[in-house]
Amino acid sequence: MERGDNYPNGAQPLEPLWRLAYRFFWPFQYFRDVTQGSLLERQQNYRYNRAMRVYLPGFMVKWVFLTALCFLTGSALVQFAAVVPAAGCYIVGCWTFIVVVLLGVDWVWLERFPELY
Repeated sequence: MERGDNYPNGAQPLEPLWRLAYRFFWPFQYFRDVTQGSLLERQQNYRYNRAMRVYLPGFMVKWVFLTALCFLTGSALVQFAAVVPAAGCYIVGCWTFIVVVLLGVDWVWLERFPELY
């Protein structure tokens, strides 16, 4: 049974918005675990991850935008003396900055080390 056989004319239902946002912003689902499996499987997974590294700068740009948005929102809230929401924006901005750093380290690692095994 092929995908779409349950729907008329092969039409697929629309994907929920939360799932689209997850796929748009979260890059780690597109990479494979290189710590599991036999040596051959780990090598293949590492090569796959190296091939997928070209998408990391695009995800980094998205997360840099989110970081800037959080910090700008926080600074705007400070102007209106809304200290608690501003602190929340700054905390979320720090978390998004951590994701940017992780993506940058991952990209540099995959770019620099062609063969891990």
